[in-house]
Amino acid sequence: MAMRQPSMQSEDEPPPSKIFPIELFACCPSAIKVLIPGTWMKIQDCTHLILVVGTLACIVEMVRTIAKLISAKCLEYGCVKELLSIVFIAPCVFYILTIINQYDDRLQAKQRAAKMEKENLARSYNDLLSDMDGLLSKSAESSAGLAERTFESKRRDFQRFLERVKERYKVYAGTKDGEQLLRQFKRFCSNWLHVFQECSIDPINYPKKVIAQKDLEDCTSISEVADLCLDRLKKTEVRFISTQRDQDAQLLRKNKNEYRRMTQTERASRLLELPAPSVSSQSLPQGGRKRRLSWLQFGGPRQFYIRSTPTKDAYPKEIRCGCGSMIILSFEHAKLLIGVFAGLCLMAYDIFVLATSKKQRPDMLSKFWEITDLLAAEVCLIVMLSRFEELDIIQQLEREVKELTRQNEQVEKQREKMNEFWSNAQQLTELWLYRTVPRLDLYKEVHNQLEDSGKEDLLNHMAGANQQLEDLERHLGELKDWKQDGQISPETKKQVGKAINEISKENELDKMLEKLEDAVSSKMKALGN
Repeated sequence: MAMRQPSMQSEDEPPPSKIFPIELFACCPSAIKVLIPGTWMKIQDCTHLILVVGTLACIVEMVRTIAKLISAKCLEYGCVKELLSIVFIAPCVFYILTIINQYDDRLQAKQRAAKMEKENLARSYNDLLSDMDGLLSKSAESSAGLAERTFESKRRDFQRFLERVKERYKVYAGTKDGEQLLRQFKRFCSNWLHVFQECSIDPINYPKKVIAQKDLEDCTSISEVADLCLDRLKKTEVRFISTQRDQDAQLLRKNKNEYRRMTQTERASRLLELPAPSVSSQSLPQGGRKRRLSWLQFGGPRQFYIRSTPTKDAYPKEIRCGCGSMIILSFEHAKLLIGVFAGLCLMAYDIFVLATSKKQRPDMLSKFWEITDLLAAEVCLIVMLSRFEELDIIQQLEREVKELTRQNEQVEKQREKMNEFWSNAQQLTELWLYRTVPRLDLYKEVHNQLEDSGKEDLLNHMAGANQQLEDLERHLGELKDWKQDGQISPETKKQVGKAINEISKENELDKMLEKLEDAVSSKMKALGN
């Protein structure tokens, strides 16, 4: 059986009331009418009337209480009754005024508009999450992750090279070629670090600088250079792509949970639809629409507990005591409950005083009117409690709309930031794949060959390698031209990357450097112009 969906009342069902709406202050002069809010002028139904009368009673009680506190007539009782009266009135009166302000002939239209705005915001929020999910999926499939893994692999390869050569090259210390070899080793490390600077999400403006050139130049031995590079490289993992992906995935999960909370967490009971404003309150609960307090129930297991919903404001709260349970729907609901309880205590106290007092008739009459005033305010609060779900629906919708609006703005900023990062990574993919990665591969092969060089050839091999690698750098062109929208065409980038990869396959350093010189002078000369 399909669940019946709540629907708005049609204009002709139930029939319009013969009493409402009424002009409550129709007899007042025009000068006074100007000062009265429009929602107080035209009373839509019986509940609206009770709220207005109850608010006036609350204001009268508040004025009387403040007057007693100022005149210090309550000092003999410690002003306990007056303080309790403030507790009774203050938390409720502002909320009642808010409810009355929404009580006009556009009540249903306001509810419908709030619902529509909430649905649109929820849809927009879901669309933003879908966009973020799509960006994250594309990032997992992009070549940027492959480039990052290659960067990290080449970093570890260079560290192993440094660990091996710092011991192996100690034999050159103090020799005729020792100073020149130290100079060439610094030069080789500097060249490698220059290539490694491109392992950044913004290599143009924020390159990954591991060591300042001055620090490198201050080293006085090969071991000192190697130790400095090793120390800095061990602290410089290349994980900007994977770290960002993990952060985005975590943020997306958090936003999805928040969306699930906002869209699935309803108040403890289903909110009732607001009645048509022109319908009298007498017609609302009758005729098969029996109203009940869904937040107050009797029966069930004999248990004792207080349970809160895991939401931002921790409402609704369920309180079970013995054979009954109460669900506090919101903070405003809690204030009304406290107000009703405080009002009952005040009335019991005044009735007790009236029954046991031996004061004169004028004092008794004043006490009687005070009790009547309290009774009117108490009736107002009880009516609000009995119809809280109906009267609070627009307030709740507006709160949810504000929360959704805030969340939308926050997620939109996150999406823009996420899109900016991954768009920038996509722009740099060709630079990394066809410029940075091939050169790091080439450096790996070069330093592997240098490790195998004999003592008599090491200096010449390292000097020649530095010269050819620096020539390569000068002819590669500007970094900005290697971006996806740069001046160098994708085909040219692929050719350069392929050429460097072919050079890396040579098994002899001399042939490798010779091929590199030929490639720089022929295939890459135009790039540096």
